[in-house]
Amino acid sequence: MSLQLNRVQVVGNLTRDPELRLTSENNPVVEFSLGVNERLNNGQGKEPPRQITTFLDVQIWGKAAENLSKLAKRGQEMFVEGSLRQSNWKEPDTGKTRSKIFVRAESWQFTQHKGPEKTPEQEMER
Repeated sequence: MSLQLNRVQVVGNLTRDPELRLTSENNPVVEFSLGVNERLNNGQGKEPPRQITTFLDVQIWGKAAENLSKLAKRGQEMFVEGSLRQSNWKEPDTGKTRSKIFVRAESWQFTQHKGPEKTPEQEMER
């Protein structure tokens, strides 16, 4: 018996506003990208840590997709949990087979609260 596990948990920032669409069967799906940052030390302590950003495509289906599309904006930090999936397609021009791996999220939540933006006049009232 072999162990099979396909779970992903990431925290990242939305790199663009989520895009909601309906499938031909009228199912809502939202797609967006997360930038996940990681700090790496060189081990010597002489150089400052460097940051590596990994960009992940994410899909959410159903009512959760509709909710996210109304609330999420580019730059917000969020937690996503789900599984890895792969999509395959042929390029119409060349016929080459292409693929990409993405996260099919089953749950999500914002990790930071961003209050309403203040107008310049409100900022000056401080």
